[in-house]
Amino acid sequence: MKLIINSILLAGLCGCSTMNFVNGPELGDTVKREQWHHLAIGSLVEVSKPFDVDYHCDDKQWEKISVKLTLPNVLANSTLPYFSLYSPWTIEYECRESID
Repeated sequence: MKLIINSILLAGLCGCSTMNFVNGPELGDTVKREQWHHLAIGSLVEVSKPFDVDYHCDDKQWEKISVKLTLPNVLANSTLPYFSLYSPWTIEYECRESID
């Protein structure tokens, strides 16, 4: 039983990934939101619409966008050996007032 729990924890830690995109200096006074982005058939088909930062931040500037593969994403992933049927990613984005 202990081996199974340790194997699950190790698999969860090994599958995480993050990509950060930063727009200018980080000011800290931001609105932070999160949503999932859904991919299918080996990540070749986008089930979700492409992320539109202008739509999600309205009239504000985006400060930081993080694309993450987290433990809940890994648990929701449908993978066959060497092929992924469904692969969700988490997108966290922060919007701020314009500094221009």
